[in-house]
Amino acid sequence: MKKPKVQQKTERRISAALRLVLVAVLLLAQIALVLVLNDLLRQRMAIAYTLLELVALAYVFRINSRPGGGSYKLGWTLLILTVPVVGAGTANTEFEVLTGMSSRFFGPGEYPFQTCLKDQTVESVAYDLKENGYATHAIHNHRAAFYSRNEVYPNLGFDDFTALEYMPAVEKTPTNWAKDGVLKDQILQALDVTEDQADLVFTVSVQGHGKYPMEPELEDPAVTVEACPDEAYRWALEYYVNQIHEMDAFVGDLIQELEARDERTVLVLYGDHLPALGLEAENMESSSLYRTEYIIWDNFGLEQQDEPLAAYQLSAAVLGRLGITTGLMTAFQQTCREEPTYRADLRMLQYDALYGKGYCYEGEARYRPTEMEMGMVPIEITGMEQRAGDWFILGENFTPYCVVTQNGQLLDTEYEAPWLLRVTEEPNTADYRDLEISVVDKHNEVLSNTE
Repeated sequence: MKKPKVQQKTERRISAALRLVLVAVLLLAQIALVLVLNDLLRQRMAIAYTLLELVALAYVFRINSRPGGGSYKLGWTLLILTVPVVGAGTANTEFEVLTGMSSRFFGPGEYPFQTCLKDQTVESVAYDLKENGYATHAIHNHRAAFYSRNEVYPNLGFDDFTALEYMPAVEKTPTNWAKDGVLKDQILQALDVTEDQADLVFTVSVQGHGKYPMEPELEDPAVTVEACPDEAYRWALEYYVNQIHEMDAFVGDLIQELEARDERTVLVLYGDHLPALGLEAENMESSSLYRTEYIIWDNFGLEQQDEPLAAYQLSAAVLGRLGITTGLMTAFQQTCREEPTYRADLRMLQYDALYGKGYCYEGEARYRPTEMEMGMVPIEITGMEQRAGDWFILGENFTPYCVVTQNGQLLDTEYEAPWLLRVTEEPNTADYRDLEISVVDKHNEVLSNTE
């Protein structure tokens, strides 16, 4: 927790919010169930969807009425977000939220994370907030190299990136995705590691990800699906809503922790895309497969606004409500959305920033890649000892993806605890200073090495 003096100093520097936490989590998406097109089934779908919306509202009421919550004026805004993808493609919604640019202006099927952003920087909410004194953190409970995030995030202004490989042993879903419960402590740690700065914490969750099983998978589900308009999707739907149920609990736990912190906080949650559950546009209440929802929670009485947005408008809208106008793209999104040439101007700005001569930046390379750290805390070796023929490496912040190395050679390593690794082959040294730790993903890509 921050010291009171630091809190006061930070509050003076940041007029509207000390913390902007963007948690990209597939939450409260319009869980339209599935899909045979006759009137009776449509009526059943409408009833089911209404019940799910009531559950969501009940959850909001539960958060606001939690004992102790009255010490802050808590606010919620639950609104429609238009996203560029459906069923998959998280990285393109992520691109839009971070940059204020539309992925629809790229080629069909293109992911900017895997093309133009791998070798150049571009304005982002992270760069804009860094200019306002913020530290910038990215968190994702999946592979660091997925969608090339470990290569792209430095070009988007992040100071550190904590991926699955830098987290302690995590609980997995039956389909082997990391559960989101691990993210709460990671987010709180990000808020604490930079005591003299406000923080942007951008978090991408993964628990609700498909592919969804078409056969019974859960032994004792908290939520059961007794009937489904299309029985082929019954078990997929039951699996999905149980993952959402657990994600809901994670968000509740996170908010409870944020409430307990004596600092102004804005929490933005959004659905990156609807699930791949055989949905059709005509079955959706919104008549679109490209509309999810976003929620804004705060603990200091931020004025609520009824404002449907596109994903590329979200960050600028939130920053605008906090009085932050830094950045050309941010200012454009805040002031030009009602102009008749808005879409054409946005396309021209994107082209100039990514492929043109940079007239929008007066011909200068405005942003430099950050020297991004992998993980928020350093991995360190503090000692080694031999027991019953095996060598044990002592240290700090070990994860299941840590491998002991000697002279660049990876040694057979087993994870025991965050402070202990077992080496099952002879290291040819009794001096721990001769050893290093490499973080290696499941595809044997070395992500980082200790110095």
